Amino acid sequence: MGEKPTGRFLVVAGLLLASLMAGFASADTAGVHLDATVVAYEEQAWYDAEHPLVFTPVLVNEGAAASLTENPACPFVIDVYDQTEALLVDGDAACPDRSRGLDLPAEGSRTFEDIVWSMKDTEGEWLESGSYTVELVHTTTGLSQRMSVAVQTPVSVPSELTYEVEWVERSGDSDGAWLGLVSLHNPSTQAVDVDGEPSCFLQHTINGDSVLGGACYGHAETLMPGEMLVVDQVLVHASDAAVVTVSTPGDGFVHQTTLNTTSAPSSVEADLLLTTNSDPLQPFSQGSTFAAQLAMQNTLGEDQVVTFTSSCRAELWIVDDEGRVVFDSRSGKECQPIQLETTLETDQPLSLTLPQWNFFDSEGCRVQPGTYTAVTEVPQFGLAKATTLEYRDTESNPCTPSSDLSLLSSTAWLDEDTLQVNPVLTNTGEAYNLRMIEPCAFVVAFIDASQETVHLFQTLCDDYDGRKVVVPSGETALQFDGFNIEMLQGGQAIVPDGLYTLEITMLTSSALSATTSLAWPESFTETEENEEVTDETVVDSFELTGTWTGLMTESGTCYVMDDGDSTYMLSNARTLGAWSPSSTVEGIYEVVVTAPAPACETFSAPSVEVITVVMEQSIEQEETTVPEAVLQDDIEQTVDQPIVAPVVTVVVTVSLLSLLSVMVATNEGLRLPATVAGLWFFGLIGKTHETTDGRYQRGRLMGYLTANPGCHFRALMSALDMSNGQITHHLRVLEAEENVWRKSDGRLVRYYPLTNQLNPSTAEADLPVPPLSPDPNSLQGKILNLLDQDGGLGQFPTQAELAKRLEKSQQLISHHLRTLQKYGLVERRKMGVMNRYKLTREAIFLLETSDDFGQP
Repeated sequence: MGEKPTGRFLVVAGLLLASLMAGFASADTAGVHLDATVVAYEEQAWYDAEHPLVFTPVLVNEGAAASLTENPACPFVIDVYDQTEALLVDGDAACPDRSRGLDLPAEGSRTFEDIVWSMKDTEGEWLESGSYTVELVHTTTGLSQRMSVAVQTPVSVPSELTYEVEWVERSGDSDGAWLGLVSLHNPSTQAVDVDGEPSCFLQHTINGDSVLGGACYGHAETLMPGEMLVVDQVLVHASDAAVVTVSTPGDGFVHQTTLNTTSAPSSVEADLLLTTNSDPLQPFSQGSTFAAQLAMQNTLGEDQVVTFTSSCRAELWIVDDEGRVVFDSRSGKECQPIQLETTLETDQPLSLTLPQWNFFDSEGCRVQPGTYTAVTEVPQFGLAKATTLEYRDTESNPCTPSSDLSLLSSTAWLDEDTLQVNPVLTNTGEAYNLRMIEPCAFVVAFIDASQETVHLFQTLCDDYDGRKVVVPSGETALQFDGFNIEMLQGGQAIVPDGLYTLEITMLTSSALSATTSLAWPESFTETEENEEVTDETVVDSFELTGTWTGLMTESGTCYVMDDGDSTYMLSNARTLGAWSPSSTVEGIYEVVVTAPAPACETFSAPSVEVITVVMEQSIEQEETTVPEAVLQDDIEQTVDQPIVAPVVTVVVTVSLLSLLSVMVATNEGLRLPATVAGLWFFGLIGKTHETTDGRYQRGRLMGYLTANPGCHFRALMSALDMSNGQITHHLRVLEAEENVWRKSDGRLVRYYPLTNQLNPSTAEADLPVPPLSPDPNSLQGKILNLLDQDGGLGQFPTQAELAKRLEKSQQLISHHLRTLQKYGLVERRKMGVMNRYKLTREAIFLLETSDDFGQP
């Protein structure tokens, strides 16, 4: 047997290991780094199809000679991230796996072919315009270089839309800044949806320097017919001359102008810092004040001596969305010559005082709702800064100009349960700027034969209040989006069978309404109704003497009469034509017993129908005989003798003006005195007697307010399951006993227990406000749960995404999102060009501490 080869194998293995170690040593990249250059374009600061992002990769070796590996198919790839650092394009995904050696000499470098970023996703589609992080990566070593870029990809603005630019300067002043208002207008007679359009940005070029401006469509998702909104502002500082161009990508719209001023170039190198009390999520409203603080910041790099020669050091002027200067701090003020020398330090901005603005114009009129631009200036040095304000106002304004507008509406039955309504706006006078005062466009009311509003709701609630609709003069009619009314909801009709007047009111600064006749169901006729009455008249009749008193319930107004022996409810008076019950007359009525009206179904008293008015006469106010009704929780009932509890909700006089009803119903400050006035009118205040149950209910109220100080009126109603009338009565008693006190909070009225720590002199910041707690099974609760789930994954859905997932209309989702925003549970953030929604810290706390939320 020969010699064993074990020794030779060990020698060979050692040589192989040594060669591998040498290879690893030669592959050391410690001294190698990536140094890529980027093609720069002097004419613009962003990239587009004609000006792509081009990398020239260079591997630089600052150490000893190195041997690397590279992928010859794709030495370098590009990864793209959005603003949340989510990977949008993975360059490695399309890179085949190849390998070869690459030698870099000591202190040497290697330049590679240019890499062009296509600005497209993995499917070859253009990315949306916006800001991205682009990373160039060497595929084998992982060396990389990142940069943030702004991108404009090709888009086409809908042909129905137009842009307009209006230039404004301070009243009578040609030496200051120019403000350009860029407005997007839908001059067509139909709504235009831009929610699905690719995002883009307007482009500003001033004397050859180009920048990206605002989003092409602003914050709009749909433009109503005739709607015009300010989407961008261009501020041009004072100079000898400025050539300004405003355009959309692809030059679909190009505006160019030359602005001339006589101001000399600024002798100070500084920027302006502007801080304000404005918040895009909380627009200003009536009674608000705009306050701003201006400061000059040194940009020279060393201290500067600044000399003011005029007492008008800092000024403020306000421009509305029609290009009118509505406020000018210099108006009526004389600038006195001064000689004020101060030092503008490099690290200490110089504060300047600005006046405040209370949203009244120079003529003393409250301004219209809409978008305003505040321009702050240091005139002596040609410095200016602009910011945008949003103002909302839902109340009537006596300064609103008159118009020749008319609202028309047509209706059609799509099927036996669905009614389609198509509103049309016409103008027989001059062009008119109409202001929307609510997020919803229309309020719809069903009015029965007795002129009673039996059903009321708002619709087309997918937009924002304060928007402007330009109604042209002439024969052009603006056709608004039609909407459908589902007459059956939850298997129940929204109104009883009968004949109605359908009133459509446009929620604008000008009162615009249209009415049309309607029968429900569609086949309903008066003949059928009279036939039913004929059949019912065989029932024995009897007479009632007294006065009909109206009580508002959730289903409408229930009329009751107390004839001294019993209480009766009015069902109807179908055989009497135009007769209607009134609390100002006393009469003798022939009646028959019948089924109760929908508004009276919750009561146990008998219902009657008036078939003959024997006699009626007016009664004086001081002689009015009113049934001695008492609040429901103070009635002493027995099983053998049931008694009607007639007052369960707010008692109000029904107004023919449906908008007034909406305002009172949604404003607790108006709702409370209206309730008290109604209770007094019907004799329900001052005629009650104390009961154990009444004291018990007030004890419940005090206990709940002690645990939840600051709870508002409607929340108390819901939490304690009390009616409007009940809770109004008990709160009045508790206030009279000095146990509770109230505080207005916008449209809400909040209540607090009166203690040493909580009293009317307590500072506003120290007053507690309990969080809103919606039902988790309600639509608002479902929205909160979805936002909570998505937020945990770092995702923030849009309104359209929420509507799709909850299988609801965008109008309905928009309405509830605005409610949740109002109560501080949801906030809206602009991400790219989309509005996305997320929970606030208060909402997260609510969901985490509530046992109801998050349950399967």
